[in-house]
Amino acid sequence: MPCFEYFNTENKLRIPLSAYAAQIIENDCLAFSQKKTTLINSVIINYYQYATCSISLRLKDFRNELKDCFSKETTSEEFIERLVDARAKKLSAFYSQKRPAEVNWQITLNKRVKEFLTQDTYTCEERYYGQRPGRYVRSLLEEYAQLPYYRREEIVYKEIFDSINIGIKGLYILNLTNVKGSHISIRPYSIETDPLSMYHYLVGYSIPSTDLSDESEAKYPAQVLSIRISRLVNAEIQYFQSGKISDSEALQIKKELQQKSVQFVSGKSSDIKVRLTDAGIRKYETQLHLRPNTIGKDPYDDHIYFFECTEAQILYYFFSFGKDAMIIEPRSLSEKFSIDYKEALQQYDN
Repeated sequence: MPCFEYFNTENKLRIPLSAYAAQIIENDCLAFSQKKTTLINSVIINYYQYATCSISLRLKDFRNELKDCFSKETTSEEFIERLVDARAKKLSAFYSQKRPAEVNWQITLNKRVKEFLTQDTYTCEERYYGQRPGRYVRSLLEEYAQLPYYRREEIVYKEIFDSINIGIKGLYILNLTNVKGSHISIRPYSIETDPLSMYHYLVGYSIPSTDLSDESEAKYPAQVLSIRISRLVNAEIQYFQSGKISDSEALQIKKELQQKSVQFVSGKSSDIKVRLTDAGIRKYETQLHLRPNTIGKDPYDDHIYFFECTEAQILYYFFSFGKDAMIIEPRSLSEKFSIDYKEALQQYDN
């Protein structure tokens, strides 16, 4: 029976999920600012070719690997097919297991997904899922939910990642649009993740606006930028504009990435001095997210740490330390902490 007979007239598909998978998908909807139906349609189209639950595709890969490993002279096609059949039975048995449905969603399929589920690419999977597309989509979403956050980000934003990679490899300028509707042009250098591999960032050199005069362009020169990819809605490739980055510029980018976390590459570095209590030192040693790298300690007081990074990173990281961290220098940053703490205290005093 063709799988499209399982859709109703409104192209809706009922999908049972575990509570864990449903929670992950709902969290991703918030993190990626997408509606549930939009995100699920994106996952289906962008992930099916990589998913383990796409059994026919994985068997094809397995068969090719076996052919590469064994020469035709020593191994028969029959032997290879026996190995493939054994793998097929194992995968089929795993994905045919009945699992409790803790959440039931009804999703409207977009045109691309509907076409995918009615074409040969998917119909090869039907034999393993009893011609029930809902079972296949459930397996796909459950597998997606088990992936680390940064990998899920790659899947949801696959089209933007693809455009960025083309720009990097082809040395093309990229015109970017973010979620606020702002535009910026960049000569792309690389895609980086933060130290904990949570988010992806596009790193490159900004391009001064075309309406700037030569004089103002010198006043506002190109600078190293990092842009969180999940904050982008479009990356347009300028195929006829060179985005080449020179060797000296590449060295500067590498230097910036070594000095600062990729999240703060766009900011200006400052010399910063922070006094930590014993409790503050323990926090600094164990709390890794957004942690600035120290460049040394005061030789006369090992509770005073020196940093060369952006003030924004110090604020994001040390503000939650409260009394266990005191900003000594620069004075302007110390005052910023003081003002913010006093304003927070007023919320409780009132």
